[in-house]
Amino acid sequence: MPILEHDGQVHNPLGGASYVFEEDIVKWLSKQLTKNKVRISIGAQPNSSPHFGTLTVFSLAFALAEKIKSETNKDAEVLFEVIDTAPAESKTIDDVRYQLSLRDTGVADQYLGQYHELLEKLMSLTNVAYIVRKQSDFNKQPTISNILKEVSAKKDALARILDPDNEKLRMRVACQKCGLTDKHSINTVIEPQGIKSFCPEHGWFETSFENSDVFEYNTPLRNLIRAIAYSIDNQNNELEYEWLRVTGSDYAGFYQEQMLYKPASLLGYKAKDLPMIIYAPLITDWSGAKLSKSLYVKQGAYKYLPSYVVNFEHFRNKFGELGIENLFNEVKLWVEQPYRLFRGYSVYYFMDLFNDGK
Repeated sequence: MPILEHDGQVHNPLGGASYVFEEDIVKWLSKQLTKNKVRISIGAQPNSSPHFGTLTVFSLAFALAEKIKSETNKDAEVLFEVIDTAPAESKTIDDVRYQLSLRDTGVADQYLGQYHELLEKLMSLTNVAYIVRKQSDFNKQPTISNILKEVSAKKDALARILDPDNEKLRMRVACQKCGLTDKHSINTVIEPQGIKSFCPEHGWFETSFENSDVFEYNTPLRNLIRAIAYSIDNQNNELEYEWLRVTGSDYAGFYQEQMLYKPASLLGYKAKDLPMIIYAPLITDWSGAKLSKSLYVKQGAYKYLPSYVVNFEHFRNKFGELGIENLFNEVKLWVEQPYRLFRGYSVYYFMDLFNDGK
């Protein structure tokens, strides 16, 4: 279903980072990584079946890990951070927006099986092990409570950067009785040792930072806390592994510069100590815009596309395990020939790859 005629020729003009990493990126990475084991972090909200953006990010993580293992003296594994505290439902009560999370509604459990299936297939293709960690497990780490205290001490300065509209730091805790969470932290009070939260059904309740496993964050704050936690791990010589992140390139550039590196510096953390991030190429629709899972889930977008582009289950049913393998081999080329890594790819590129572009 091409939108325009084209000559079928794929051009990869050099520019930016592709000049530096035209032929090899793993050799450069191995010189920056100081420990003998690399843990590659990926993350996703399990609010639907994985779409092409998720498939390519996951595939890139495993392809990188495979090449690190084969071409350096380092071991490598993948860790999937499950963002199960992301919103599944929302409601407005007394002009305040509340949410119920993927975890508390059980929505996450409906889709996690597909993520496990994808991870298992990628492991079988690469012989790279993986770990799955939910948000409560991430928050249980001993470093998190101290990070939350540091964040609370700078809450006003951080809020102006991370939430310029409301200037509220979106650190929150769901009501343990009904699961309602103040999405924009409108009535949340952040104090030096914890927060006070308001539930419209059950009233006020307090949570200490020592009880860190129940905390939730919006995306920019979670990104900051995660990066700092990884940074502390990287500098801990008692841990055998070092973190490397893989995420979509829609989070590159201005987002990380202003939403991560600047806030981290306010908290006293140097950019050079934060974990490196490798960005997967952006998967775009016909107009060049990011292929958005949120639009697909909430607004039923992309009706003009075959459903396998936004639904892993449909992709698997149409192309089988060989389809996953073919997609992985395409992404593996991004690591083997890194000039392919620093560009975007339209859905039509992949539809042609699977001989479904007519």
